Amino acid sequence: MAALAAIQAPIDAWRTSYLTSAISFAVPGTVVAAARGDDPVVLASSGDAVLGWGGRALSVDDAFHIGSMTKLFTAVLIFQLDGSGALSLDDTLDTWFPEAPNGDRITVRMLLQHESGLSELDMALVGVDTPQQVIDDVFSRPPVADPGTAYEYLNAGYIILGRVAEETSGRRYADLLRSRLIGPPGLHDTYLDEGGGSSSAPVSGYDLGCSGDTTIADCRGKPTGPIAVDPDPSPQWTGAWSAGGMVSTARDQAVWIRALVTGDVVSEAHRAEMAALTPLSASSYQEFYAATGLPPVQLGEGTGLTSWNVPGVGRCLGHAGAIPGSNGFAAYCPDTHLTVVALNIMNPAGLTPGYPGLPSLAPAALSALVG
Repeated sequence: MAALAAIQAPIDAWRTSYLTSAISFAVPGTVVAAARGDDPVVLASSGDAVLGWGGRALSVDDAFHIGSMTKLFTAVLIFQLDGSGALSLDDTLDTWFPEAPNGDRITVRMLLQHESGLSELDMALVGVDTPQQVIDDVFSRPPVADPGTAYEYLNAGYIILGRVAEETSGRRYADLLRSRLIGPPGLHDTYLDEGGGSSSAPVSGYDLGCSGDTTIADCRGKPTGPIAVDPDPSPQWTGAWSAGGMVSTARDQAVWIRALVTGDVVSEAHRAEMAALTPLSASSYQEFYAATGLPPVQLGEGTGLTSWNVPGVGRCLGHAGAIPGSNGFAAYCPDTHLTVVALNIMNPAGLTPGYPGLPSLAPAALSALVG
């Protein structure tokens, strides 16, 4: 296929030519999925799934831990429950959790928008304690801001939303995903990681490492390289739950984000609310770009959907995700009817792990598909 051939070289170039200040490293492997309008999804892979002796090339069909891309599924569940009247976005958290600090002032909408003011998860508990026990720990600590006064990206909020969905529906979060969001659009290799086996077991992946550190900031000026993630398993893979515990493929993510932004997964009014930028998040990202001098790509958050401005492509809607061993994004760009997904087998994946490769890969995918 001409589009596949045209997109392969840009993926190879992007994956292997990272230069981040004093850090230079290659992403071991990347899978990209792209489509224009309702056309079939084109898939391409670059690099390896397993490095070194006994390694293997990355396949377009490989499944990944998708991290915070899970949050978009959780947000959609909440909007569907709102649409059915089972709950309201204006309901307050004390409806389900009377013990929550500021629970009578924190709305479901604030949780979706990262504006609850609650404390973040204790990551030492994630994957060790149950989601409810992790939430109990969050509630035991003082809030960091008054509800609705500050944007602070918060994993804890989406763990709480997973429990809200369960308490409201009387069903397990994993079952809600399967019946409402995985089955209907035909996501064949997508599931919540609950620690069991699967026919589409995900790749384990790598973390960026330097002298034991695994963040870009800590690695500046030091020799870097990929450190294999122990496949037995990382606690976050299951513990991130409704904030980051899902597994999927690039193909499934392309089908999913296109169905959400252009289809009837939620109502048109709900989709508009999901996409509309919140003022607090927009100003937060403006301050970030002003302080760092980076090109302003991420516009901010809506009520579940992230917005990016990609030169040559236009506004794109979707979500990104990072978790041990992988980092990626799924986006639909209404201005050009472009669907583009990248799943990378390393975390972090460069200077902008919140949308790794989007500014480079989206224009390349559009050019390849237009021909």
